[in-house]
Amino acid sequence: MEVFAVTIFMSLAFAVLFAVLFFAERSQRRDRSIEQDALLPLDDGAPAPSRRQTPLS
Repeated sequence: MEVFAVTIFMSLAFAVLFAVLFFAERSQRRDRSIEQDALLPLDDGAPAPSRRQTPLS
């Protein structure tokens, strides 16, 4: 029976740890979307091309 108590305790501890880390990560990155995070491994460090600007005159 002690094994069940330890198993339940560890499961709850991991669940709380996951929830804390998940919400901490979500609060830090409000300016990025999931798609941008998924493309980070492909980033070569080059700046994004600027948008085409139309003349004001």
